[in-house]
Amino acid sequence: MKRKGSGGGVSRRSFLLACVLLPGGLGALSILESKFPSYRYVMREFDIDPSYINDPWFREFIFRNEERYRRFYENSLKRGKEYIPLFKDLLSSGGLSHLFVYLSMTESGFKRTARSNKKAAGLWQFMAATARRFKLKVDKHRDERYDPVASTKAAMEYIQTLYRMFGKWYLVMMAYNCGEGRLRRAIKKAGTDDFATLMNEKAAYIPKETRNYLRKILLLSMMGEKIKSSPEKKDIKIRDIILPDTEVAVNIYGGISLERLAEILRMNPGRLAKLNPQLAGGRIDAELGLTQVFIPRDRLPYYQAFYTPPTLKEIYRNKHYSRLIAHIVRPGDTLRTIARAYHTTPLDLIIANQLERVKLEPNSIIMVPVTQREFERRRRY
Repeated sequence: MKRKGSGGGVSRRSFLLACVLLPGGLGALSILESKFPSYRYVMREFDIDPSYINDPWFREFIFRNEERYRRFYENSLKRGKEYIPLFKDLLSSGGLSHLFVYLSMTESGFKRTARSNKKAAGLWQFMAATARRFKLKVDKHRDERYDPVASTKAAMEYIQTLYRMFGKWYLVMMAYNCGEGRLRRAIKKAGTDDFATLMNEKAAYIPKETRNYLRKILLLSMMGEKIKSSPEKKDIKIRDIILPDTEVAVNIYGGISLERLAEILRMNPGRLAKLNPQLAGGRIDAELGLTQVFIPRDRLPYYQAFYTPPTLKEIYRNKHYSRLIAHIVRPGDTLRTIARAYHTTPLDLIIANQLERVKLEPNSIIMVPVTQREFERRRRY
């Protein structure tokens, strides 16, 4: 038996879909304008003509996905609420639109440990090769794709690199998703880099996944931005940016396990490992030297009271140093250049000389720890 209202009539869902797809029909556009008052601002930030709000495929995408992506937005906001201001400040300080924070939201939902089936990882979903290309460490000791600050700086550099290649922000987002080569082929085939042309559903110049990726970023941006004009740019220096209130970065010298560090901090080692997915194998290897580790803010007093860096004697033993050599600082010398010359590290120079600042004065003396082999080699010359 047919339900009441079925038969030859038009279903309510079909009717609503028709309303959305009809250009200007039944006030559909005015509904979107009132629901997403920042759409003009969002689209202009990404070099997209605001008239794209009229695009029938975009409006159908909103109709079909708004409720689902609003839940996704709210859940992402809960996970990333402490990092979003940090990301926006980093992006703005680097000369990028803070709206690229929604690219990260789209990529990972702000799950710090996110990992895709294709082995992309972290908040910005870097593949290992791309991460290394932009100076992130991905090896057996550390995976900086999971480091919120380091990965954001790498993403900024990648975004700027893509912009130098393609010259439009929407092309940057397309390339971020489908790859530089795939986008170049699409532009060549289309004969233009026009946004509406590349996004055409029937022509399918770029993959469907990429078309929906762009639509998702736009929709999330319009949900998140409640203003119609660009916020004031702040004079922010990256070094002044602090981490969320719930955690803090501390300096730990390599050669200690996270389990031992958790004992010192009187906390669960699993929780510490979860905060530091960038450290592989549950250990801060000695090769890393001094590295930053994220700990809960309420554990900071325990770090200050109970964490003791290795002594100079311990460092010497671990690195097989046997001698101290006096080096007279020449103009242009830096800790890095001196360390490289003697096969040591800048950090070991700082520790050996108890330096409070890294700027060196010409004609001053720096004591350099060296191995017996290095000492013998230099004595011969």
